[in-house]
Amino acid sequence: MNQHESFEEIALAQWVDTARRHQAEGFRLVQMTGTARADYFEVMVSFDKDYRCVNYRVHVPREQPELPSLSAVFPASFTYENELKDLFGFNVPGLALDYGGNFLRTKTKIPFSGDVTLKPAKSKKSAQEEG
Repeated sequence: MNQHESFEEIALAQWVDTARRHQAEGFRLVQMTGTARADYFEVMVSFDKDYRCVNYRVHVPREQPELPSLSAVFPASFTYENELKDLFGFNVPGLALDYGGNFLRTKTKIPFSGDVTLKPAKSKKSAQEEG
């Protein structure tokens, strides 16, 4: 990946079909990660083929944090999906290997499921003054 690669927004209903299409075209799963936003969770996934990454972003509602598993398409996705369960409290229907919320050991159970506080961005001038 390089800094110029962007993430395409997809609907939650396209999540599994997007993975299936890339698997059929010979792509491999590179990464999947989540971020808590004020009004939703954001999950990003990347696929690679011949040193070319394609990246997708999907919004998952906070009131129903459910993300269909990709483990039937890319078996190794079970690690990422168990992390999403443990860190954000996601329900992942179809997860091939489910650790039941015990994949990661964290001090706080489901640490990223709470409220998100957005801090104002620092201006370039104040950031330069600190540095």
